[in-house]
Amino acid sequence: MRVPVVLELVRGHRPPVPAQVELRYAGVDPYAVALAFQTVDTGEVVWRFSRALLAQGLIEAAGEGDVRLRPLDTPTPGREVEIELRWPGERAVFRAPEAALRDYLARTRDHVAFGAEHEWLDLDHAVAMLLLAPPRSRVRDRERLERGPR
Repeated sequence: MRVPVVLELVRGHRPPVPAQVELRYAGVDPYAVALAFQTVDTGEVVWRFSRALLAQGLIEAAGEGDVRLRPLDTPTPGREVEIELRWPGERAVFRAPEAALRDYLARTRDHVAFGAEHEWLDLDHAVAMLLLAPPRSRVRDRERLERGPR
């Protein structure tokens, strides 16, 4: 399932910039939702996070890692949800219409009910993907450990 939505990129004291985003959900990854951004440099950047985190973020502040959400009491009509995305040394803050996120979440429930995600897991596929992943280099890992943090 793919649902287009426009988020606002918050830029401090400057006016927000609209960002066309695609909300995605698939039964093959039933515990996760995704935000897909089209970029000039890489073509597409996808952030995956817990569907439960999205549900919680609609009602209260949620998330402790790379993705954080919290509902905002805004003076404008319609409530908004702040979505903060973090990566090493950087972060981006977006505002999303709560109604759009709530509708999207309801549509994911139409596909896979909360609590029934385990019934949709394809363990054979997951194992196959793990077997296809390139092996990590123990030499590289050892060198990184010996160098220590930078």
